[in-house]
Amino acid sequence: MSLKIVFVIAAFIGAIAAQHYYQQPHHSHHEEEHHAPAHYEFQYDIHDDHTGDVHGQKESRKEHQTQGEYYLIDADGHKRTVTYHVDGKSGFIAQVHREPIKGYQAPQPVHKIVVAPVQQHHHHY
Repeated sequence: MSLKIVFVIAAFIGAIAAQHYYQQPHHSHHEEEHHAPAHYEFQYDIHDDHTGDVHGQKESRKEHQTQGEYYLIDADGHKRTVTYHVDGKSGFIAQVHREPIKGYQAPQPVHKIVVAPVQQHHHHY
């Protein structure tokens, strides 16, 4: 479970870095020469049987080209997959695909019943 948390944190940091990059003002060609080309890859998958949380993402970037995909299982039993790319000029372009999962059964909530002894108080008058 802790490894899953590490992947989620790494993905979060990558997403923040990507967002920061795309929100920066455009620089002149001369200023860009001082920065090394961006290059990274990451991937994570979560499958938690207890909560029913199933999702994942993979992304790669080389210079101004970013491409990736993420998926999740919606509450209605459909798998939603989003593929996306950014080429630096066109902005964020995504395609969404949904398909039902055969035999999918949503996790059932666990109901706990707590039984505590009842204390009886006798008042003597």
